[in-house]
Amino acid sequence: MGFQIKFNWALQIDLQNQIETNKEYNFSKTGNRVFPIKIPIDLINLNRIAIAKIEILEFTNTKNNTSGKYVVLKIYSGEEKKILTNYWEENQSNKIK
Repeated sequence: MGFQIKFNWALQIDLQNQIETNKEYNFSKTGNRVFPIKIPIDLINLNRIAIAKIEILEFTNTKNNTSGKYVVLKIYSGEEKKILTNYWEENQSNKIK
């Protein structure tokens, strides 16, 4: 018997609405995950497009679910967004299956 948990250095979610800097948002993901707390990480969408730099403020694991809260530090745009998106897309294509 075992327990599966993923360590994430980015938050990948389906963003339905616009986000704003210095504002807190909630998230929920299936599966159990661990995120660094109050350390800047990237927020990416389901297509691996870099959206923003965020900090996870808190998260909780329950049976097969992780939920938490994050704050937006900076919204990416221009060349920065392009470079970071390329990184996350490349990271996905090199992922061991």
